[in-house]
Amino acid sequence: MSSPACINPLAEQPDDSDSSQQSEQYAIFTGQVMTAVKDACRAAVLQKKPRLVEAMYFCELNTPPEYLGSMYAVLNQKRAQVLNEEMQEGFALFSVRAYVPVSESFSFAEDLRRKTAGAASALLAMSHWEELSEDPFFVPKTEEEIEEFGDGSSVLPNTERKLIDSVRRRKGLPVEEKVVQFATKQRTRARKV
Repeated sequence: MSSPACINPLAEQPDDSDSSQQSEQYAIFTGQVMTAVKDACRAAVLQKKPRLVEAMYFCELNTPPEYLGSMYAVLNQKRAQVLNEEMQEGFALFSVRAYVPVSESFSFAEDLRRKTAGAASALLAMSHWEELSEDPFFVPKTEEEIEEFGDGSSVLPNTERKLIDSVRRRKGLPVEEKVVQFATKQRTRARKV
């Protein structure tokens, strides 16, 4: 004996017009929810004071003693952290070990060769990721901060903010910066008729 097919009398096939009306009805609501959730997530992240992490290279440099000062000038220009310096036995070379940020290393070899007349050599290898300590969104708010750093217009942009802005420019995203830094009245020449 075969069993009869289960038929649900309440299940009706929806009309195409009903389904399109429902999707139109909830489309506006869906966009509003997505915007609200995005804004809430952004506010939650900014409330916890976000920090950037930066890739660091381990750098081993070899240079003669007469170019040691020039090599340190390049390292300071590239925000490098010197770990140690030692004289190699049997050679007239100094060996310096340092951490160099990857973002600063793009012209590192050329600058080093130019400043040391080609006498210094560098070896770079990926080492670790380092958290940057400054807040990229810092704006002085309390009286002590305003006294120490001045109002928000005179605070120099910190390193993290510069990194964020450079990435945003490279990707074609808007950057929060003043177009005119020091506005003065335009002086026009008097026309002599």
